[in-house]
Amino acid sequence: MLTDKLRDGAHGKVFKIIFWIIILSFIFAGVGNYLIPRLNTDPVEIGDIKISANQWNSSYQDQVRAMQNQYGPSIHDMLENPEAVKVLRMQVLERLVDNAALASETYKQGIRIGDEQVKDAIRREKAFFKDGKFNNDLFLATVKNMGSSPDYFAQQMRASLAQETIAEPILRSASTVYPYEVELLAKLFAQTRVVDLYSINLKDIRDTITLSDDEIKKFYDEHHDRFMAPATVKFNYVVLSVNDLKKQVKVDDAKLEEYFNLNQTDFTIPQKRECSQILIKASTPDFEKKANEALAMLNEGKSFEEVGAKFSDDADFKKTHGSLGNLEKGNLSSQLDIALFSIEKVGGYSKVVVDNAGAHIIRLDGITKERIPALADVKEQVKEKFVDSQALDLFTQKSSTFTDLAYENPDSLDLAAEKAGVKVQQSGAVAFGDETLPWPLNTREVQKVAFDENVRTSNQNSNIIQLGNDACAFINVTDYKDASLKKFEDIASEVKTVAAEAIAFDKAQEKLEAIKAAVAKNEKAATDGVVKLNANQTIARGDNAYDPKFIYDVFSVVNKENSGVISSNKGNPTLIVLKSVKTESDADIEKYSQFIRAQLVQFKVDKANSMIHMGARELSDIKYNEDAIKLVNSQNASAE
Repeated sequence: MLTDKLRDGAHGKVFKIIFWIIILSFIFAGVGNYLIPRLNTDPVEIGDIKISANQWNSSYQDQVRAMQNQYGPSIHDMLENPEAVKVLRMQVLERLVDNAALASETYKQGIRIGDEQVKDAIRREKAFFKDGKFNNDLFLATVKNMGSSPDYFAQQMRASLAQETIAEPILRSASTVYPYEVELLAKLFAQTRVVDLYSINLKDIRDTITLSDDEIKKFYDEHHDRFMAPATVKFNYVVLSVNDLKKQVKVDDAKLEEYFNLNQTDFTIPQKRECSQILIKASTPDFEKKANEALAMLNEGKSFEEVGAKFSDDADFKKTHGSLGNLEKGNLSSQLDIALFSIEKVGGYSKVVVDNAGAHIIRLDGITKERIPALADVKEQVKEKFVDSQALDLFTQKSSTFTDLAYENPDSLDLAAEKAGVKVQQSGAVAFGDETLPWPLNTREVQKVAFDENVRTSNQNSNIIQLGNDACAFINVTDYKDASLKKFEDIASEVKTVAAEAIAFDKAQEKLEAIKAAVAKNEKAATDGVVKLNANQTIARGDNAYDPKFIYDVFSVVNKENSGVISSNKGNPTLIVLKSVKTESDADIEKYSQFIRAQLVQFKVDKANSMIHMGARELSDIKYNEDAIKLVNSQNASAE
């Protein structure tokens, strides 16, 4: 039989040789080489530097959070567009490539940054400040929330400082702004426009519109999208927050003393430097040259007061002698801060520092050394930090425990909530995008998870939902209703109002288009009692009497008499007809010059920065892994 032959063959000499060949190949080559193909999952390689998928995703999330903080809810519509998200992701990846290429070239140039420089830079980072000072607990919590570690963050900071060492001289020379550039732009900003405004109050048209029941029903049938009840979801939820946990922290003198002794550096009163300055403003002709003349006189032995009286643009210099007071590191801009703390002896001067304000010369008037205060002097501060630290530890512990329990008991939040000592709450009906709800139901983070198809159909607990650095939530969806068309019978009056408004808007646009065509031909515009003309209105940029978008449209009209554009001001359709363009006085131009100079400097710095990174790219061996990039984009597209 066949099985007997196979059994006999297994004991044969040939079989044993083949068997041992296979075994040895597994030993030397590894089982994994046979079972799992080795894939390169790093999206980009820059020389020896690899950008991983995790780095890319982490940087993308940081970018999204920054955009949410800056632009608020308006950014969410963009994030719902898959193509826009893909573009944003690629922009983040290219920025990572820029930084890696520059880091590689910086390293090749032999530039190294010491540990103390890195620590000092971290302590000056405003994101880690609390009550005006660096907070180590906040630093650790922030870094952890970023999915990083203090060591890795320090490495990134070290690379950033090294890059600044190369870039700073280039950026400084490239950021020079010439007077003619400022003057030209200032004249544009100071420009005003004289326009005729033909406006229509939609209510005047709407009040003349009479709609039959059939017309109202027809509008409803043709515009179902305007009368949809949004999808809603209901869920149980639990919130853990550091603030709530502070109430559970027990404090006594022994604990405070132990905490103080272990964290004395957090309470060190830093060195302070008393200083004065001579400032020659950027609006003064040859301001940098004059500052160098002033410094030369000081170095020759002339008194600070005498030189300041001659050169300083500070109107109060004679009274204050240019005093800036007693300052810690970080109280001044970065350039002035470095200049002040680089002066070695009391009475010494800095080099000339040039920035947007002008040219500065700093004199060091005195030094107060850093010191560690007695516990009694800072007891309340120590207590506050101790409570914050303990509450943060409790938060980390409880959120971790809650995550485990919610996973082990996926059908309900009750057991996990009982163990954590928190209350399970009910959301009520929540519509996506509703910002009128109480926190945290109104947050994008909670709503996005609640409406996620996997979460709302599984009837199981969600994963942890991070709500900033000091709070998190868990939810369990109990009910979901799809978006549905409201019944006509229930909203007939609403449909009538919307239909009348739409018809009124179309009629207003038609009237204004006819006036625009007539005015363009230098014909007299045929107006009626509905159209209101405000002739020869002078409008400046930033005029508070009009909507910002309307101001933009006024200044976008082609610079030709009787050119026009239809816009909207405070909800009313308005035709803007240009009559003339005027340039304001020298005083107004000077008012804009200061603002424009700063903006130009920033623009040139950004441009120079871009050129530096382009140069670094040219010198680097950059390899894109298209398969890995597609994989990351597809994975995140499905997750989002």
